Amino acid sequence: MPKAWGGEYWDLCGFEDAASVVSEGYLAENDLPDILETYLGDLVGDEIFEWHNLYFPLLIKRLVVKDRLSVQVHPDDAVAAERFGEYGKTEFWYVLEAEPDARIWMGFKEDTDAGALYKACQEGTAEQLLNAYAPKPGDCFFIPTGTVHAAGGGLKIAEIQEASDMTFRLYDWGREFNPATRRQMHLDEALDSINYRKYDEAACSCHLETDPKVAAGTDDRVRVLVEDPHFILTSLSLTAPAKVPMEDFKSCVVLQCLSGSMNVETDGATFPLAAGETMLLPASLEDVMLIPDACGVHLLQAHLPQPPKDDVYDGPEPEA
Repeated sequence: MPKAWGGEYWDLCGFEDAASVVSEGYLAENDLPDILETYLGDLVGDEIFEWHNLYFPLLIKRLVVKDRLSVQVHPDDAVAAERFGEYGKTEFWYVLEAEPDARIWMGFKEDTDAGALYKACQEGTAEQLLNAYAPKPGDCFFIPTGTVHAAGGGLKIAEIQEASDMTFRLYDWGREFNPATRRQMHLDEALDSINYRKYDEAACSCHLETDPKVAAGTDDRVRVLVEDPHFILTSLSLTAPAKVPMEDFKSCVVLQCLSGSMNVETDGATFPLAAGETMLLPASLEDVMLIPDACGVHLLQAHLPQPPKDDVYDGPEPEA
């Protein structure tokens, strides 16, 4: 999907107008919405299906950022549902590649307010309010709803997010003032969806290669990156076979291969997975083995937490 700043690959998507299609096997050429409608909880997990119905709750992307991504923010589920009948957009970025002049802008340097942000966006100085990071491959950014962010300057990013395209553009680096490059802006609509507090860097960013929790003397690294009500993300760096305990998750599992390659063995069948590819493991599977090739493999593993028992659902109304 070409964008003003580069482009996106939607690797796993349940939207009807951009649905992912199975690549092989007896379900080849069937798309994700049709499979979900047929297999229901066997695909995503029984309790997850009861909560989300025919909505597949994850969207897996890769971003190729050449120019600057707009300064933007995403609303939470309650605001998105009430105003637009959509889900909010909590997301996560993993930096795959970064040029020396690449930048990621994430959250405010200090507490601010709507008036100061509005003025800065109108005057073209919004960048001065934001933290600027020179990203490296392996850097991770968890982006809760309400976090103002942007990126630019030569980046490839793996993105895991809620299945939503709800984005409020606040400032577009001057493109919004040129009739030839102007895109719709949403500054007024966004002001009450923004977290104006100083950015909590410790809670939202990390670099995998400096993880002190990695056990000494082993090449296999398993690290939980995000535990959120919308998704749970784990980084897997494997040099030896590993089992995915599907019965423990009670959820489908998404494997996004970042580097290297491997085979996935399940129910007597073997499926290859290489860098840049994404695989969806249905919740009904029993034993799944990940067999890395000789040089190892690095994956992001995503699964869905069990829905709250006593909470009030605040997303859009499920489809009948």
